[in-house]
Formats: sequence, structure tokens, C-alpha cells
Amino acid sequence: MAGAMAASASAQDKRQNTPGEFDFYVLSLSWSPSFCQAAHERGNSGRGIQAQCAGRPFSFVVHGLWPQYDRGFPNYCQRPSPRLDRNVMTSMLDLMPAPGLIYNEWDKHGTCSGLGARAYFETIRKARAAVKIPADYLELSDTKLVTPGEIEDAFIKANP
Repeated sequence: MAGAMAASASAQDKRQNTPGEFDFYVLSLSWSPSFCQAAHERGNSGRGIQAQCAGRPFSFVVHGLWPQYDRGFPNYCQRPSPRLDRNVMTSMLDLMPAPGLIYNEWDKHGTCSGLGARAYFETIRKARAAVKIPADYLELSDTKLVTPGEIEDAFIKANP
């Protein structure tokens, strides 16, 4: 039992959940058509689903910008989270099309960044602007079946 507890503790970063103390960010993008198809198949039709899936089509959307440790990641670093201003939330709807996603990402990951809300979401915008979405994934007129390796290769080619 003590060995298992020691192994678990060593997997945790000593800085666990200290805002601003992490090694790097992961910019998480998600493929909106697959998200919408899965939501449709599950019968989900809430406001967040409608925001992303009912109007204009999206390709890749920002899921979040996640502080990471070399091993593991912090989350929910401030409880309760500082309130996210509605104007900051609405400013992100072009990249993150569901208000609930934006609020959740602030609570879970943004509070670990060590930045204020406005600076955190500006960092998301800058990180997303630095990534070029491959041209083949910008047109949503046809269904596209590809492997994860093909997507990875396309992103590497578009972002040398």
C-alpha cells in the first residue's frame, strides 16, 4: 500500500495547482463536424450544441489552452474561480463557439495560467493565430474521412 501511494505521489508535480507554475501550454483544437455528428447521434440539442452546430459551419474550433507539467497538468487552480466578464466571453465566440465551453475553460484551465481572464483569452487568440489550419480542412461542403495520421501530416506540412 505504501509503495502504491509513493508511486502516485511521485507522478504528481510538486507545483500541483499553483497558478502560473507550469511547463508549457497545449493548444487543444477539436474538429467541429465530428463533435456535432456525435451530439446528434446522442440526441443532444442543448444551447451549447446549437451554438456550435446549428448556424454557420465550423471546422477546427479552439477547445482550450491548457497549462501542462512535463508529467500531468493543473486544473481548477482557484476555487471559486474569479468571475469571467461576459464581454471577455463574447469576444471569444469566433474561436470557441459555445459560451459554456468558454466559461468552463476559464474555470478549469485559465485559472491555472497565472494570468487574468483578458490576458488568458488574448493568449488563446495569439496561440490560435500561430497555427495554420490546412486548406483541406477549411472547406466543409463534403464529408471527409481521414486517419489521425493524415491529419497530423497535413498540420505538419501547413505549419513547418
